[in-house]
Amino acid sequence: MELRQLGHFVAVAEERHFTRAARRVHLVQSSLSSSLRALERELGAELLVRNSRRVELTEAGRALLPAARRALAAARDGRDAVDAVRGLLRGHLAIGAIQSFGAIDPLALIARYHRAYPGVTLRLRTASVDALAAAVADGELDVAFLGLPMRARPLRLVPVATESVVLAVPADDPLAEETVVDLAGLGDREFVEFRADSALRALIDRRCAEIGLHRRASCEVDLIPDLVDLIAEGLGIALVPRSALRRAGPRVVAVGVEPEIPFELAVATAADRPPAPATAAFLAMLPGA
Repeated sequence: MELRQLGHFVAVAEERHFTRAARRVHLVQSSLSSSLRALERELGAELLVRNSRRVELTEAGRALLPAARRALAAARDGRDAVDAVRGLLRGHLAIGAIQSFGAIDPLALIARYHRAYPGVTLRLRTASVDALAAAVADGELDVAFLGLPMRARPLRLVPVATESVVLAVPADDPLAEETVVDLAGLGDREFVEFRADSALRALIDRRCAEIGLHRRASCEVDLIPDLVDLIAEGLGIALVPRSALRRAGPRVVAVGVEPEIPFELAVATAADRPPAPATAAFLAMLPGA
């Protein structure tokens, strides 16, 4: 089994399309198909189900994919380590982040990292906590900014910031005159909710359940900016990290809540392998590192 073949397999698995995968790995489609057939013969199992429109993974293909990603990441880390010994920091750094960053600004950190290490190609991916955690564990991402809580994963977690969750209300709402509101008294209000698969939502759901608050949702959204805009339009109120309202302007007001809800942000790397040089340099730039 060759790294080249594993790279071809991962490309097809991620693209779900032979033409796009061939373009990605700079091969003609026939050569890519031959490489994958050779890999299947060596493993004694069919990895892909091919049809005219899409490519799907078989059970064996789904089992191979995380291991293939880890093998490719290990090979890349080895090349980067040799470059680091020679005084060069090159390679790739794949970073994941949730939408609500709290007291840390990953975008500013990425820009500072690029200025310090221009030879490293950067990729930023935004997704849910569970998707990012799985991608780090599988070697698809090198590092990720995650909100807590999260499902148990083989990850190394370093808490980096904590901020308060506030009640976001339209500027003309009577609650906007308050400094702090009792969450338990909001049962008659409509809420705009962030996506159900987020760490933020899990945290808020748990705290509200503890005090007996059943929130009535007028709308659920996938993007924090959309949530803020809907509050400004009067669709409801929302519980969000204070940083989510940085660019809201005067349209939306942040009100403190009782009991308090702290939202914790952590940086995750894989627990089963040491950080590659490019990743270690990024981690060294974190506040308090």
